[in-house]
Amino acid sequence: MVEITAAAGEPTASSLTCVALSRRRQALIAALIATAGVASITAAVLVRDGDSGPPVDSRVEELIPEPGSEVLVQQAFGLDLTDSPRYVIELYLNGHRLPDNESVQATSVNRSVYQPGRTQTVTKLRAGENCARAVFYPFAEGPTSPRRGEVRWCFRAA
Repeated sequence: MVEITAAAGEPTASSLTCVALSRRRQALIAALIATAGVASITAAVLVRDGDSGPPVDSRVEELIPEPGSEVLVQQAFGLDLTDSPRYVIELYLNGHRLPDNESVQATSVNRSVYQPGRTQTVTKLRAGENCARAVFYPFAEGPTSPRRGEVRWCFRAA
């Protein structure tokens, strides 16, 4: 049997194999880390955007309650729009238009909220999923305005 030895400071065949293997492992680990980073960024974007429908109109400042949230059956619902121009807001719940005189509308701040109650058309939210819709358009332009908007969102009541 012949033993191969290297001069001091020179790599042997077995140490070269270890270095090559180590570099392959490093490249593999780097690729896995990069893939995990991309996957986590993608997941964060998907979680933030949710899957509750199309993107919300930029004029909508707040949906009440938030899409996908769980609320009590007495929960009010509605939306808050940007302050300018002044909008007319029509609210719908589960496909039915709600009377304008039953919504609390603060037209100066473009906020419309419907509070279910004994004297209202909707006395309480139905248990389970409820879907709201708001149609809005600038007051001065009327319902046929090209700036007419609509937003839909759903939430659960218990």
